Amino acid sequence: MAIDYNKRKANYIIVTKDSSPEAREFMAFASPQNAYEYAYNVLHDRFPEGEKSIVKNAKASFFYAKNVIKGQFPKGENTIANDPKWSYLYAKDVIKARFPKGENTIANDPKWSYFYAKNVIKGRFPKGENAIAKDAKASYYYALDVIDGRFRKGEEAIANHPKWSELYIKY
Repeated sequence: MAIDYNKRKANYIIVTKDSSPEAREFMAFASPQNAYEYAYNVLHDRFPEGEKSIVKNAKASFFYAKNVIKGQFPKGENTIANDPKWSYLYAKDVIKARFPKGENTIANDPKWSYFYAKNVIKGRFPKGENAIAKDAKASYYYALDVIDGRFRKGEEAIANHPKWSELYIKY
């Protein structure tokens, strides 16, 4: 592989739009994050050679969709769907609607289930209520911001936490 080592600074190899095909190939497979950063910071456009690497990482796939494609990235959705945080953010910031592929994963996490219900669905998320009910803070905010009333499933968790039970009673 021919890389311009004269463009090397510190421990980084500088790869530009005008770099050799070998250098572009190196960036494509260096890591998912490096491939995304090359697309975003250097090309300011899609990086087809790097997409095979990007799809291996939920965070890189999310940022590639949001900041480079500025829309859905179907190739990365299976990876995104395996992470509750990135599934929620993909639904909220990229799709701007529900993300069915990621809902089962989101539903297992109380924090991201609450955020998904509040900011994406803008209503109850029955699939995530069992997870929410295990977390006092998520249950309190779900009752307050989503249901606008009692969340019976979460009352046991709330009752076992002094701060959230006091706030819930006042509510």
